Amino acid sequence: MKNNENKVMLYGVIMDIQPDGFFKDGEKFRRFYIGTKRISGNVDLLPVVAEEKYMCGLKAGQRVCVEGRYVSFNKHENGKSRLILEIQPEVFGKTDKENDMDKIVLEGYLCKPPVYRKTETEREICELLIACDDYDLHRSDYIPCIAWWKEAREAANFKVGDFVKIVGRIQSRVYQKKLSGDEVELRTAYEVSIGRIIEHESGSKEDHT
Repeated sequence: MKNNENKVMLYGVIMDIQPDGFFKDGEKFRRFYIGTKRISGNVDLLPVVAEEKYMCGLKAGQRVCVEGRYVSFNKHENGKSRLILEIQPEVFGKTDKENDMDKIVLEGYLCKPPVYRKTETEREICELLIACDDYDLHRSDYIPCIAWWKEAREAANFKVGDFVKIVGRIQSRVYQKKLSGDEVELRTAYEVSIGRIIEHESGSKEDHT
């Protein structure tokens, strides 16, 4: 079976490198954040996790390029499960390219019914959750996506199990999570903002494998 396409391309500035790493399969990894500027001027802070041995010489303020995959895993804390999203680089390093770039090409299968709604300003939005399969690694990544306007109306009619391929950008969004009592915690959500739906096929997942 062929792996679903999952390709991220970023050009931006290293905004922060986490001081503490973690070990996985005997290798030490570090998390850092790349800032990419939108047309509006807002900056998305995107998490990247790489083996520490490949990060020698990298520091905050440097411009870098990253090519890799957008992956997810569940983090369990306080009896609850939370979806964590991060970029795993296959190629990254310093760059002289001045313009920011934030692009993802993603294909997979709809694993929840689409959620269509309108904002108070009548802006049309449709939320999708796409399962992207990597058969070589025996894993699936679950990627939240948002379609807008015309694409939102189109996506509203999709069904669970439909195959979809999109191109878009990864964006970050800070929100307030209410905890117990009056306690509020600032958190960051990550989602793919769909620029274009390239392909859509109805039918079950088995029809396309």
